[in-house]
Amino acid sequence: MSLINYVEPPNSNLICCICHAPFTNPTTTRTCMHTFCHDCVVEAVRHSPHCPIDRSSLSMEDLSPANPIVKHLVDELVVECPQRTAGCLHTCQRQLLESHVKDTCQYLAIPCSEVGCDQLILRKDRGKHSDICIHRSTQCDGCGVSAKYADLNNHYLECSSRTANCSFCSSEFPRPQVPDHSATCPEAVVSCTHADNGCSWTGSRRELSEFHISSCSYELIKGFFMINSTRMSALSAENISFKKKVQALEGMVHVMQREMQSLKTILGPWYRTDMQRTNRQDSLYVYNQDDSTTSQGFAGPSTHRTVPQRVQAPFMADPFDTVFPPSHTIDASHDALAPYFPLPSSDVVYGPHDHNRMHIRPSGGMIDMHAHPGQRSLPLTPVAPLNLSASLEESLVGLRESIAAVSASVDSLARRNDIALTNENMRINEELGSLKYVVHGIRLQVRFRLVYVYRYSVERDVDVLIISFNP
Repeated sequence: MSLINYVEPPNSNLICCICHAPFTNPTTTRTCMHTFCHDCVVEAVRHSPHCPIDRSSLSMEDLSPANPIVKHLVDELVVECPQRTAGCLHTCQRQLLESHVKDTCQYLAIPCSEVGCDQLILRKDRGKHSDICIHRSTQCDGCGVSAKYADLNNHYLECSSRTANCSFCSSEFPRPQVPDHSATCPEAVVSCTHADNGCSWTGSRRELSEFHISSCSYELIKGFFMINSTRMSALSAENISFKKKVQALEGMVHVMQREMQSLKTILGPWYRTDMQRTNRQDSLYVYNQDDSTTSQGFAGPSTHRTVPQRVQAPFMADPFDTVFPPSHTIDASHDALAPYFPLPSSDVVYGPHDHNRMHIRPSGGMIDMHAHPGQRSLPLTPVAPLNLSASLEESLVGLRESIAAVSASVDSLARRNDIALTNENMRINEELGSLKYVVHGIRLQVRFRLVYVYRYSVERDVDVLIISFNP
């Protein structure tokens, strides 16, 4: 409101001491009853919490709307239109200025109402601009179609109500009939009907039908071209069918490749090709004899110990890897299955077909790793590690028998533990009974001593009383 020009100088009592203009939304302080513009006093309090006039303490809670009379006085001041420099001479009360500028001021710049026009015009020139605006909508005089004035020339080139000349024979036709005429115009330049087969002649349609067709060498063998075209179409359709089948077969091969790779990974060390099986059967085993005595803790089925020394066979490539190379190579030193398939120790020997037979060096019995120090060791059922030289079926049979042996050993160990716990409980109960008897005897002795001390103290007190009464 500070940019508004007032027709007459306003009363000094209606002037804000901060912006030096008549009040806008006047606000009064409750503490010192001074009046300011609302925006001015709010900004002043945010900068410094004191009244701008008497410097008394002031906060946002101390501000309230001014008396309505003050607001009416400033709203009734006569002001000039802000567009006076453009030519508007209108004057009115300040409270009516906003509606004048928004609705009736003829010198206010407003945007053009036509879509696509971004020009600003004075409200009083709106009618003149509508007649010359290139974005205004207009109608074609011939067909009545509505179009933009700027696009009217392009519309005339396609308007159906106007005529056009053929570019070959210069005949005049209505514009919608020109395409149909061009398709049959005798002067139109066309190629030979056998251009697809190799004829390079071009000329008017009239010359084609009257002269060229009768002398064209390709016309004489057009029957062959028709038969050839039919056969080529059949071959193309067959090729498309074969391509689809090849794609389906490639998809099946990829699926089988993934399945074979998964099976190879699952089988692990038991996966062997025919060449590897033949090589395994031709491997040589050398046995070293060693005598030992039978242990007292464990009686083995044999007292001989043999250590197999397998001759290294030459490396054979896997045919599956040749056709379908694996996506990654497996390092033998970092095999994930190595912890589950330990190598045979020097005390355990397996023949090529005796996974279930075990020869152990007598060592005084197998020690229970969970036994406490000083406790008698329990004979455990020995379980052989997997023999990777055997087939998968033999390995599964050996695993089944080993699991049965381990189950029997665990059952026996559980029964032994139950018997040991029962004996230990009986011994502890006996010791607890003897401790109860000892505690009971000690309690009787303590009670006897307390009674004796009490009786002795009472007798002594009685003697003292008797002596005191009989001096």
